Amino acid sequence: MTAVAETPAAVLHPTRCRAGARLPLLAAIAFLLGVAVFFRVWQLPNVPGVNGDEAWSGVQAARLVSGEPIAWRTPSGNPVNVLFLLPLAALHTVCSPSFALLRSVAVISGLGAIAVNCWLCRRAYDKPTAVVSTLLVALLPINLAYSRFAWDSSQTLLFTLPVMYLPLIWIRRWPSSRGWLVGGAVGFAAAAVVHPTNIFTAPLVAVPIVYARRRWIIARLRGTAISNRPIALIGLVLASALLTYLGWILVTQFAARIPQPGQLFDFLGRYLRLLSGATTYEYITAAAAAGGLIGSIPQFVNLLMLLLATLAFAGWFQRLSHVEDDVDVCLVAGWLLVTFGFALVAGPQALAPHLERYGICLVAPAVLVLARGLCWWIEPARSHHRLARLALLSVAYCFAVSFALAYFHAMHVTGGLSHRAFRTAATEPKQAALARILAQQAPGTHTEIIAREWWLYWPLAYLACGEGHVRVSGLDGPWDAGALARQEPHDVDTATWHVEFANTWAEAMLVYRLQQRGEFQGRQFITDYAGNPLISLVRVGSAGEKKISARQFDKR
Repeated sequence: MTAVAETPAAVLHPTRCRAGARLPLLAAIAFLLGVAVFFRVWQLPNVPGVNGDEAWSGVQAARLVSGEPIAWRTPSGNPVNVLFLLPLAALHTVCSPSFALLRSVAVISGLGAIAVNCWLCRRAYDKPTAVVSTLLVALLPINLAYSRFAWDSSQTLLFTLPVMYLPLIWIRRWPSSRGWLVGGAVGFAAAAVVHPTNIFTAPLVAVPIVYARRRWIIARLRGTAISNRPIALIGLVLASALLTYLGWILVTQFAARIPQPGQLFDFLGRYLRLLSGATTYEYITAAAAAGGLIGSIPQFVNLLMLLLATLAFAGWFQRLSHVEDDVDVCLVAGWLLVTFGFALVAGPQALAPHLERYGICLVAPAVLVLARGLCWWIEPARSHHRLARLALLSVAYCFAVSFALAYFHAMHVTGGLSHRAFRTAATEPKQAALARILAQQAPGTHTEIIAREWWLYWPLAYLACGEGHVRVSGLDGPWDAGALARQEPHDVDTATWHVEFANTWAEAMLVYRLQQRGEFQGRQFITDYAGNPLISLVRVGSAGEKKISARQFDKR
């Protein structure tokens, strides 16, 4: 009895002890995932300000629901992402247009990426890798920010994860199941529909196939008696000629684009900035220009990501030098080919601020490569694994805090110092502009809003889809976003407003022309968080007002 009484609890109840030791760790992970969900939905309609590209998709969805013709190519010439448009249109069948609704598909895609990564990574690797990679997917600033944008690229992470994981699961279980590989191929086709730049992820599917069949391919090459097979000889000659022609095209077109040493370091630096969030902060909030603590965050997260990359590289060196895992080999080879192909074709400039959305296809493989390298440090066999886990959790908290400060707090303090389309206030400025105009509309009258700026026209046009007595015009083309109810011709009063960005040359010239014609009745401003004028509402006076029929108004 004495021996039993003096026996440690860990010996008597090892399972209970381990569960108790894991409880704080599980609580910390659950809290971080909760923060990741919160950051994807908090102030969704107004941070950052809604830009014209987002609202363009909303207008197409509203038109599709109402049975009107839509544009099947984006303004940049890409095919419309139907995997984004159709769910958005389905939501518009039950809800009225709003900026929260507009961005809801992106939020769902961002949350789905967290769940998909956790589920697939557990099957391709193990629980530690699934936890680390899921925390990175959930908390990297680039993923947080693009879960709040109604853009095609906001779905890139969700659709590139299956492209990466399903072939790796097939390698893990090969040759028992081919369904995982087929799923990876289907996922690649879906990712290409989401955005054309996702074609750079093709090596993630091709490398596992080649690696799994490498012995068969070598045996076939060695066992082919070409001299005794004229058909094979002819095929070899034709294939050689085709490859020579294609190689000549590649050399002549891409020779000047082969990365030089300086470009290579530039690309790697921008790659780290993309993952750390420094590029995101510069693009959306211009946090560095705010100065003080907020201004130092981009440099801090860069150093943090550099530290993570260094530790991951060291972990990979130890992992591959001791144990060769087919899945790890395929992952590293696929990631290198994806990165090199993107660098060769797109170059470092594709990862620059204002263009970094084209490089989101690089995020999923980078996250898994980082996670696998970092997991070497937290394996129970390492004497320092508890300290390594604490360090990784601390890094995850740092990314969350950086987003809270350099994204939300920076917007609340400055209103946004980057592109004026992203500048915002407690109520999204374009939404506030429309509400201000409608509040001054007399009963039984129509309102025409003229907005010649892309970043103003489409958000106003999208919100006007739910207002039958409001018409938004100003851009060239047969755009009729504010659809009016059909009614019999009769004279109606029409109030006309011009909407421009404040303190711009276009606004100054507009006011001058209206004053010269005696049509200027007054001007009102919509301000940002910092109280700075952002949008100017210019009221056209009685000389510019007209009485026109409803049919004429509808056709204008």
